[in-house]
Amino acid sequence: MSEASQMSQGLVGIALLIQIGEPSNMELRLLTSQLQHIIYKGQQAELKSLSIRELLPSTEYYMTYDGSTTMPGCHETVTWLVMNKPIYITKQQLYALRKLFQGDQSNPKAPLGNNYRPAQLVHHRVVRTNIDFNRSSVSSSA
Repeated sequence: MSEASQMSQGLVGIALLIQIGEPSNMELRLLTSQLQHIIYKGQQAELKSLSIRELLPSTEYYMTYDGSTTMPGCHETVTWLVMNKPIYITKQQLYALRKLFQGDQSNPKAPLGNNYRPAQLVHHRVVRTNIDFNRSSVSSSA
């Protein structure tokens, strides 16, 4: 990743919108089922299989823009894809995520949270989408 982070459009980031609800995303359940093994930095857990495709919401629509990494350095080398529909997480899964720590077991530091980067100015970035806002809404019967 270090070499790609130095190149123009060297990285792709996928932003998922996550909402509390049921049923939770099956791949997200796979990840959260292992959280008790990785509470502290440096701990590991094995996942037998994980489908990135199944982690994504069932939508073909997204927005995209050229932006930066979220870690210090904030290299302007990421093409971000923001999916337009959420995946779901249960309250219990969210609670398990909130029990994770930033440090190791001997120095746990703080819970893993409030570690987001503040919103940044657009700075002439172009936000592109494949969503047709002019298309008439179609009702679907369930």
